[in-house]
Amino acid sequence: FTCTGSTVVGGETITCPFAHGEMDINDAFASSCNGVFAQLADELGAETIAQYAKQAGLLDRYSVSGISTAAGSVELEGATSAQLGWAGVGQYHDSVNPCALMIYMGAIANGGKAVQPTLIQKVVSPGLPALPQFTHTTRRMIKADTAQAMADMMANNVSATYGTKRFSGMDLCAKSGTAEVGADQKPHAWFAGFLRNEEAPYAFVVLVENGGSGSEVAGTVAAKVLKAALAS
Repeated sequence: FTCTGSTVVGGETITCPFAHGEMDINDAFASSCNGVFAQLADELGAETIAQYAKQAGLLDRYSVSGISTAAGSVELEGATSAQLGWAGVGQYHDSVNPCALMIYMGAIANGGKAVQPTLIQKVVSPGLPALPQFTHTTRRMIKADTAQAMADMMANNVSATYGTKRFSGMDLCAKSGTAEVGADQKPHAWFAGFLRNEEAPYAFVVLVENGGSGSEVAGTVAAKVLKAALAS
């Protein structure tokens, strides 16, 4: 792919914050290139996008220790090619619940199957509690080889873009997100991922409402919380 800072999809211009130049899919993912993923979304089409969003659990409601989460949505009926493109980078009418995204991160980490989350009121001794909920997996969300490929791409994001020094001592797989919510508001900052660590198999999502940059703001929160979790 070649990013010049803008890409025409369906006769409309999809913009990027920067001209990323020549890239493969790993570079495009690490750079969050709107142009590349807008083109791919248009090629895939609305039906395929909606199918995989559902399969990934991103549209589901979850019950976490009796607390229900809001459902996500991908509304693509009647969408133009350009609107499909924007949906492919998380804009247009896309919405996702942070819990659903965290569960999906866990699925990628766990070879394609997610663990049902549970709330823990307190921890009285070091280490993960031996609760049966942690062994209960949901349906398969993605194939095992796809999960491995995604994990490797997310690990590359950290080394290529976010900086390994911020996450020293961690085998971290992550993806940032900067979600625009209106011209008069700062975007929401997202940072989601997981640790490849059998002693600390944590999946996480950080959402800072109107926080600005996903990598800088939400990524900094993630680094502090993960360091504290690993030190406990």
